[in-house]
Amino acid sequence: MSEKKREGYLRQVFITQTNGYINVRDKREFWQEVSNEFKGEFKISHNSGNELEILKIYIPYKNWKIKLTESDTKPLKFEISFVSDVDYKLIIEYEDSIEKILKRLGKREVEVGNSIFDAKYLINSSDSEMARRIVNQDVIENFIKYNIYSLSYTTDLIKQASKLISVISRTIDDKSIIEELIRFHMRIIDNLKELMLIK
Repeated sequence: MSEKKREGYLRQVFITQTNGYINVRDKREFWQEVSNEFKGEFKISHNSGNELEILKIYIPYKNWKIKLTESDTKPLKFEISFVSDVDYKLIIEYEDSIEKILKRLGKREVEVGNSIFDAKYLINSSDSEMARRIVNQDVIENFIKYNIYSLSYTTDLIKQASKLISVISRTIDDKSIIEELIRFHMRIIDNLKELMLIK
C-alpha cells in the first residue's frame, strides 16, 4: 500500500470514521421516517455495477432544498444550493498534523475563542469577521457534539450561485440525531440569509 493510500485509509478510519464499508440498507427504515417527518422525498439508488447502495433525502425548507446522502462507502453528507452574488468562501475542517505544524510556524487562521473547537478545527475564510458571525455558538456546539468532519461554503460568481456542503461521520444511526442535524442546517441557512450572503 502506497504512503498516500495508507494516509487516506487512516484518515478514513480515525478522522472521518467512515470505516470502509457500512451497509446502509439497515438505515432505510429510519431514513424513510426522517423524510416523512420533514415532508421530504426519500430515494434509494445504486452505483452502475449495482454493488453499492446510496440513500438520499430531499427536504424542502423555505426557498431551498436540503439534500442528504449516505452510501455504503461514503459518510452522511448535507448539500444545499443557493442563489448568491456575494463572493465569499468558508471552509471548516479537521486540523491535521501538517496544519498544526504550519500553525506553529505562523500560518494565519480564524479562531473563535472556544479552546476545544479551535484545537480540533481549522477555519479558512475569505472574510474572517464574516466567519466569526457564521461560526456562532450553535455551530461550535454542534460541531463538537456530532463530531462533524467538515463544512464548506463556496460561491461561483459567474453562475451567481453558492453551495453549502457538510460531511458528518459514518457513526450516526439514530433517527433523532439526523433530525437534529437537519434542524441545525436549517438554522445555518437562516443565518446565511440574515447575513445577506444568500437570496
